[in-house]
Amino acid sequence: MDPWLAGLMVFLAGMLLVTEFLVQARGLAGIGGAALLSVYAISQTPGLHGWSVGLLLIGVLLLLLDGKLIQDGTLSALGLILMLVGLVLPTGDFLTGSLVAVMWILGLFSGLFSLKILPRRKLWDRLVLKQSLTSDTGYRSVNEQTLELVGRKGRAVSHLRPSGTIELDGERYSGISDGVWIEKGTPIRVVSVDGTRILVEAHNDA
Repeated sequence: MDPWLAGLMVFLAGMLLVTEFLVQARGLAGIGGAALLSVYAISQTPGLHGWSVGLLLIGVLLLLLDGKLIQDGTLSALGLILMLVGLVLPTGDFLTGSLVAVMWILGLFSGLFSLKILPRRKLWDRLVLKQSLTSDTGYRSVNEQTLELVGRKGRAVSHLRPSGTIELDGERYSGISDGVWIEKGTPIRVVSVDGTRILVEAHNDA
């Protein structure tokens, strides 16, 4: 097979397979990519058909396992490497093999552009946090939690000079006084909260 024709087939196959995994292509892209890989494998040196087809099938299987079960990308990366070897091995020529390898990698990256055209698979939506982190969904930021401390009373667990440790209702926090030295054990009251900065003042219980 002409090296450039082989490279073009591999490029299109890689692009179509990535497209199938990323977007809702109704199986058409996957069928097209698999067909191109099959034609490519059959057209190469007869003696290496078994190795080539075997590595390609194992690579596809690893991609499927990663997408359905593990979903951390490890098996997918291994599968793509095995498929690359399966594509280069039967060429029997360094120039053709190099061209095929480059075109395979370019094809994989080109498939990413399908995300800009077609709707992505719901699988990838589940892997990305889509919910907005708002109070309506039960999310509370650190700032919102510490704002509830305003007005609460406690004691200084350590000397505040001006920062130190305070205790409010049995829980310890890092507090700071307004430039005033507060002795350990002194009753305190939370004056304000700015982010995680808790400003306190000495408080007389009497």
